[in-house]
Amino acid sequence: MNLESLKCFCAIFEQGSFRAAAKALNRSQPAISQQIKSLETELGFTLIDRKHNALTPQGDLLYKHAREILQATESIQKELNDLHAKGIQTIRVGTSDTTAMYYLPHHIHAFTQAHPHTRLELVNRSSDAVTELVRSGDLDLGIVTLPTNTDNLNVNLLFHQRLALVVPENNPLKNLASITFKDLVEFPFLLLDVNTRTGRLLQACFKEHGFTPQVVLDSGSFEVIKRYIKEGVGISFLPVDILDAGERGLCILEFQNLPTINIGAIRRHGAYQSRAEQTLLEILQSANDSGG
Repeated sequence: MNLESLKCFCAIFEQGSFRAAAKALNRSQPAISQQIKSLETELGFTLIDRKHNALTPQGDLLYKHAREILQATESIQKELNDLHAKGIQTIRVGTSDTTAMYYLPHHIHAFTQAHPHTRLELVNRSSDAVTELVRSGDLDLGIVTLPTNTDNLNVNLLFHQRLALVVPENNPLKNLASITFKDLVEFPFLLLDVNTRTGRLLQACFKEHGFTPQVVLDSGSFEVIKRYIKEGVGISFLPVDILDAGERGLCILEFQNLPTINIGAIRRHGAYQSRAEQTLLEILQSANDSGG
């Protein structure tokens, strides 16, 4: 067994096919196939059921240990890099488009000044996808909407997002002294996809207050929703942090009884944390410590 064959084997399971694994690893599909054939010959077992594209019992056992071996190897490499003051490192960070656009830039700037020889690789995915990538070791750090399944993860709260009602600038709701869910019944809604954690938190809030919105659009992007509000398509609940009070086409209204969105940093429990990763987490954590 060698690390390359184990890496290819794990990628096939995690990516779902030989072709997807080849693309993820930047290898040719024949090269991936040859690695698996050699591994199966060496071990004396079929590891992947090609007909059903699934792991055999022996493959399932190997995957568990192979992933541990690869994670341990990565930790060793990080420790070796830490011994070299100017060793080039890469930190893989997973987060949403919104967090990458509105929350991270200032902190990333501070980090790059502290660690100019460290490269950051930003991966934009949903919180659920980021959590699984951190748990598998494919990401070093995730910035996600909480709560999350904390199995095998360390969690640090970073900041809170407050939601507001956002409507087109000519919407009559802006003339009300106070607004309740009953006032929103007749208005078309643009909602964050229920497959996102914020979307699920909003759905739970609606259920708690007996409110059924008239949904005309679901989207996984706050930016898309903002754009459609400006066009007069509907209204929505959005984080105050991504809104500019003077933004043309939008009117931001206070609304009670909305959930607070908690954003946290997650990393795999027990994984070696390089000095650069420690610095990045400290910079991110400083926003919460200072009330930012």
